[in-house]
Amino acid sequence: MVIMEYEGRTERDAIKKASEDLGIESDKLKIEVISEKTKFFSFGNPVKIRVFLDDIEEEPSTRAESFLNGLFNTIGVDISMEIEEETNKLYVEIISDSAGLIIGKRGKTLEALQLLTNIVVNKNEKNWKKVVLDIENYRDRREHTLQELAYKIAAKVKKTQKSQLLEPMNPFERRVIHMALQNDPVVATKSEGNGNLKKVRVYLKRKSNHKRPAPAASGD
Repeated sequence: MVIMEYEGRTERDAIKKASEDLGIESDKLKIEVISEKTKFFSFGNPVKIRVFLDDIEEEPSTRAESFLNGLFNTIGVDISMEIEEETNKLYVEIISDSAGLIIGKRGKTLEALQLLTNIVVNKNEKNWKKVVLDIENYRDRREHTLQELAYKIAAKVKKTQKSQLLEPMNPFERRVIHMALQNDPVVATKSEGNGNLKKVRVYLKRKSNHKRPAPAASGD
């Protein structure tokens, strides 16, 4: 269940903010009032409401936009989005002055946001639509960095004749390493470990030293 919280001078004001932020008509919102004004005049505490989004029918792009707008509004980060939708994929480009915060160390925050958005968009859906989040072309830049890392590690393995185990990576990062070295005639790659964060091992391919046995000499 996705829950967002909003506040306003009055309950009506809080509902209006939720409706505008989520892009959903106010009469379709499922709302619970958390706290009411403590004074009759406007100097009292603001009204706080909780909005439930589990029963709202939305298009995948609207679900993603509503969820991300609500989330970033809650933590006080200003964003805008550009969304492109394909048959089985939803590409969301986030635009914000807080890109570093959204990306996080080695993209971990961005990956976590992407995972959550995928869950929200695909909840109760029969056909999975993959959601890809990006900001400031981070994924392309990260892909290039990982490709360079793959080539560097492959060269080290060839020189030392010893395999190398990389640090834990998410599925996207592992795939980049595998793809970068898939046609290398000397080294190969494989994932090791359990869970979402596995390690990639780069190792030498085994050379076949087996020779076909010579044909048996004739008894004649």
